[in-house]
Amino acid sequence: MKNYKALVIGSGPTGIGTALGLENDCLVLEAGNEVGGFSMSIEINGAVFDYGGHSFHTPHPEVRDLVYSSLDMFEQKRDARCLCFGDLIPYPFQKNYRQLSDPEIIKACEEGMKQTDDGQGSAHFEDFINRRFGPGISEHFMLPYNRKLWGRDLKRLASDWTSQRVAAPEGEKESFDKKGGVRKPLQGNTSVGYPAKGGFGEIWKTLGKKIQNVELGKRVVRIDPKGKKVYTQDNEVYAYENLVSSMPINSLLELIDDCPTHLKELANQLDFLSLKLGLVVINHPVDTDIQRVYSAERHIPAHKTAINHNSSDYLRSLPKHGIMMEISEGPEKQLHRTDMKQWIAESLLEMQLIKSTSEIEQINIHDAKYAYPVPTHDRNEIVATIQNWLTPLKIFSVGRFGQWAYINSDEALHRGLLTGRTIASY
Repeated sequence: MKNYKALVIGSGPTGIGTALGLENDCLVLEAGNEVGGFSMSIEINGAVFDYGGHSFHTPHPEVRDLVYSSLDMFEQKRDARCLCFGDLIPYPFQKNYRQLSDPEIIKACEEGMKQTDDGQGSAHFEDFINRRFGPGISEHFMLPYNRKLWGRDLKRLASDWTSQRVAAPEGEKESFDKKGGVRKPLQGNTSVGYPAKGGFGEIWKTLGKKIQNVELGKRVVRIDPKGKKVYTQDNEVYAYENLVSSMPINSLLELIDDCPTHLKELANQLDFLSLKLGLVVINHPVDTDIQRVYSAERHIPAHKTAINHNSSDYLRSLPKHGIMMEISEGPEKQLHRTDMKQWIAESLLEMQLIKSTSEIEQINIHDAKYAYPVPTHDRNEIVATIQNWLTPLKIFSVGRFGQWAYINSDEALHRGLLTGRTIASY
């Protein structure tokens, strides 16, 4: 039995980054049949889909250099829209509400902006929205959109993450910084990257080829921290010096021998958002320039719709194209229709992304259990408590759900690189 400097569970962006940071002095165990995790792509009847609406943008120059030096990337300005009261206006709403056709809504947003401040020190996310944007913008888009997305009382969410995700209102100049090291909100005209050929998953397939030791189809079912061994579903046993996990931290604790019950109970308090992904195959090449549509409308099932084949010229050239709809599920959210495929088709018509339902060749519904970590007030304290128990055992939980952090794949890759280098330095 070979004893690796590190055993890495999961071959998504975090696991790949960890292996690269370790310079391959590790073994990566992946439960699935390919690398990429939730950032992989699939093809259905000639249409390419990403799990979630992905594009590549990063404030980490090193991460950008790694990706752009590993494969050909296509770059373009982002074309995102907000669907509001029948109008498709440029994203973000808070900078472009004046393009709405209803003068009363414009006036309400304009008057509300006179009551705003920077939102610093807000008690919760709903408080931040109201303070930052005023009652007009909040009531007409920001609050209904986020209630639709999160499916929870927005008072349950902290506001400490908003500086990286929520664009400022009109009159405040800002841009996505590719050299700052800290994420800033995407703007309506931010330049984003995407593989020149294939789907977003090509990034992870290519980087995965740099890793020498990856075993696919290896689902971990038990971890013995005293013996420093990992057991997989197919009865294989692997020894390690350090263990890096990118699986959800609550799931990780369930696999560890003699993990204290109170820590498991604490981890199970961490909240997460699940999605239904509507994957729609359209029987002709993409015929719109729009890349994203964000909707707060209750009668539209998705909060975000991605026209995936507008991600590159290669995808635009294909004879069919794919549209992905993110439909969130939350404890306080009731989807008012059960005929999901019909509902999706009608919504694409209303958003003018198709002219007739005859253009739809196929609709698949994919369930994603762990999609967004919910940034509740206590999640950082909970994760820190668990990490303080794991670290002396040489077990490192990293990544989007490993650290319960609302991060993108570039940041997950970055954190993996740092983790791998730290372990390599021991």
